[in-house]
Amino acid sequence: MTALAIASAAAGCVSNGNSPQNAFAQMGGAGGTTVAFESIDGPPPQVFDRLVGALDSESKLRNVSVVSRQGAAAYRVRSYLAAHIRGGRTSIAWVWDVYDRDQQRALRLSGEEAAGKAGRDAWAQADDVVLRRIAQAGLTGLTQALNGNAPEPSAPARSAGTAVAATQPPASEARSAEVRSSDSPAPTMSLAAADFSAH
Repeated sequence: MTALAIASAAAGCVSNGNSPQNAFAQMGGAGGTTVAFESIDGPPPQVFDRLVGALDSESKLRNVSVVSRQGAAAYRVRSYLAAHIRGGRTSIAWVWDVYDRDQQRALRLSGEEAAGKAGRDAWAQADDVVLRRIAQAGLTGLTQALNGNAPEPSAPARSAGTAVAATQPPASEARSAEVRSSDSPAPTMSLAAADFSAH
């Protein structure tokens, strides 16, 4: 059921909301809290499917109750991924915007996972190990926040001239993201969104 709930994350609207970062602590621990994945934008369908599998297994290990995006949930996650090539190496950057029941952004989680030597298709480097690390990092940050231990902000990654592999050409250069509280303005992201309504 969890895989189906995550896979139903076809496409979602993005709105910017502000609420205290400690909103998670007010809801209590992760045990009875439900989470819905509204969208997972950026990866091609084959990477999307494998990421859903990794999220499913990792959410079960952490006792995170993932429900369908049509169902009632305490938190909704909108996820964005982009493949970057720097210095002949591929990495996969990810951002999770987590919204509360009032559709206010409560938390932003992000990271970047090394994916190996660059090839013709940067997304081909997003193997099961890389996708599992993304699922683990995102769900670890989410469960820490649900338990009142929000992750520490990280320094933004700095690089010049990042090549981005996406399913559609980006409107402008993608920017590196960092963990931000909802009090910080969200960076403008230009990640190509694939239509996963068939999933």
